Amino acid sequence: MNRHDAETRIAKLKEEIKRLNRAYFIENRTEVSEDVRDALKQELIGLEKAYPDLITPDSPTQRVGAPLDGRLPKVRHLSPKESLTDAFSSADLADWVDQMRRSLGKEDQHFQLIVELKIDGLNISMVYKKAKEGRRYELLRGVTRGNGIEGEDVTHTVRTIDAVPLSFDVNRKGATLPAFLEISGEVYMTKAALKKMNARLSEGEKFANCRNAAAGSVRQLDPKVTAERDLRIFCYGLDRDGANDIGLKTQEELMEFLMESGFPVNREYRMCKTLKDAEKMYEHFHTHRDSLPYDIDGIVLKVNDRRIQHDLGSTAKAPRWARAFKFPAEQKTAQVLSIGLQVGRTGAITPVAHLTPTALAGTTVTRATLHNFDEIERLDVRVGDTVILQKAGDIIPEVVEVLTNLRPKSAKPFHFPTHCPVCATALVRPEGEAVHRCPNKKCAGVRQESIEHMASRYAFNIEGLGSETVDALLAQDLIEDRADIFTLTADDLASLPAFKERKTENLLRAIALAKHVDLDRFLFGLGMRHIGRETADALARGIAWPSKKLTVERSAEMRAQASLFGAPKEKVTLLGIRPTDIVKTLTEAKEEDIAAIDGIGPVVAESVLEWMRDKSNQTLLKKMEAAGVIAVQTEGSHAPQIFKDMVFVLTGTLPTLSREEAKKLIKERGGSVSSSVSKLTTYVLLGENPGSKEEDARKLSIPFIDEAKFMKMIKAN
Repeated sequence: MNRHDAETRIAKLKEEIKRLNRAYFIENRTEVSEDVRDALKQELIGLEKAYPDLITPDSPTQRVGAPLDGRLPKVRHLSPKESLTDAFSSADLADWVDQMRRSLGKEDQHFQLIVELKIDGLNISMVYKKAKEGRRYELLRGVTRGNGIEGEDVTHTVRTIDAVPLSFDVNRKGATLPAFLEISGEVYMTKAALKKMNARLSEGEKFANCRNAAAGSVRQLDPKVTAERDLRIFCYGLDRDGANDIGLKTQEELMEFLMESGFPVNREYRMCKTLKDAEKMYEHFHTHRDSLPYDIDGIVLKVNDRRIQHDLGSTAKAPRWARAFKFPAEQKTAQVLSIGLQVGRTGAITPVAHLTPTALAGTTVTRATLHNFDEIERLDVRVGDTVILQKAGDIIPEVVEVLTNLRPKSAKPFHFPTHCPVCATALVRPEGEAVHRCPNKKCAGVRQESIEHMASRYAFNIEGLGSETVDALLAQDLIEDRADIFTLTADDLASLPAFKERKTENLLRAIALAKHVDLDRFLFGLGMRHIGRETADALARGIAWPSKKLTVERSAEMRAQASLFGAPKEKVTLLGIRPTDIVKTLTEAKEEDIAAIDGIGPVVAESVLEWMRDKSNQTLLKKMEAAGVIAVQTEGSHAPQIFKDMVFVLTGTLPTLSREEAKKLIKERGGSVSSSVSKLTTYVLLGENPGSKEEDARKLSIPFIDEAKFMKMIKAN
């Protein structure tokens, strides 16, 4: 980006951030998530760092907190309120420690850290005035952080918060008693209190989250309204002069002083000797945040020694001795560089936004799905736009909103093409569907995607057969379809780039192992429309397949793999189904019988029969069978149905079983697995580091079992 473009972008970013801040902090409206506001601010910081001469005093990066709205009286803080610098990775924390060492001129300086939860609420400073006699301090006023120099006087509402002491005594020996003490904390609302309050409000009055509810409640003009809203507070700060007068030498002593004085302190804080210890705490609460009764968005690390804090000092707006280590953003912003089309295994055309790289939920994202033409029109996405991203189902990045205020003049609407970008066949849009499709069954794009899908982890699981390898095999005419994968030789692979002896051996072994694949994986790997993993599993279990014991030859590759676990065998007997028998079974089945299977339905049944009755697909399965491919029914298919009508929920990490293995054991024995806890749940299978499902189960009194008890139930039958 050149200087002129940077100047234009900075101006737009400043205006948009100010507008969003006013909506969030003053009007208590959530137009975008805090992750999005953070992302825009980080982009602005980056541009101002690249062009420091473009930094202006009114930039959001040069201010602390939010502007005042004029309704409440302005009050000057006893001491300036600072804002924490954010860290988003372990590398950021390591850089912070290096910066502190350089600042002190001590390359070997060790820092003991106190680590606190970063409560997502509203920062409040409470000023206490010393009584004329004795050691008592009485609440004088409560002030919002405001712009860091002055805030809003909210004493009338702060006094209604039960947890706020209206007075306290300083009983520490040797303490000097200053005229005023300023205590800092975070006013918050619990998740339960928000739910209860929203139940009483009309649809237009409901609050989107706990932070907004707390901020809106503190700023009420009528304290009676605030008093009804069950606000809480966690305190963590004391003005520097006051802490010195009292004789507090560490941050830990400061927290103890607050507790002694009757102020509520979040007891989850920890003393950490190393960054690694702090990162373990971060990971723990990142996993368990949903089970907390209040919202957090990270942790705060502070140097414990207050003398070192003093020596490190602050920048113009942030302490050098503290960092906010924020959880990975669930939403982020990026700019659209271009919009392309992706051809799926069923011919579906998916528009994809190519983006400026951005970190989202722990990964770097450069592409995001736009789903279909209707979605592009609804969002009005244009090349050059700044968009909000999130991960759909925590996996696939998607565009959820366009920040039109940041749209450049050069942005142009995207015109959806009328022909397939791979084979140039005219696209069709079936009636009642939102997706455009390429009807050409021989389309190279469809062919490549179908091969990659078959090789994927939850289908045939052919490790080493990724996109680049499939592309190279097709380019050199070594394969024409999925069946050809199973006839590849070492000589074939030797002609591919970067395929040396070890890589060739590994891929051939993976292909050989994939010739005997579980029936549900086989059906999923075929890539039929509407057949996901769950429906493939339901189909595999819902039909009486003509399985038989088959004695099959084992290749050298398969014997080599087997020798790792036992004596290699030339031949092995499997309970299997030939691909041609699968075709015969399904083509002769009645559509209504397939639709009646639990989890299938008429749409899926029609799709399955349409695929199986297609002559080209029948030819494909014959080729696969000729290459030695067999769908395997495991012994579990005939296991005692001890879990019939039972519903399991899995949470946490099991000692020996993977989640997929546990699910398979449950389903083989007639049970089902749900992703959420409800009154219908029979058991919660509990592992280490469980999530919020554990708390949900406790509330509903659902019984827990561990892996040992689970396996005992299975072995007993």
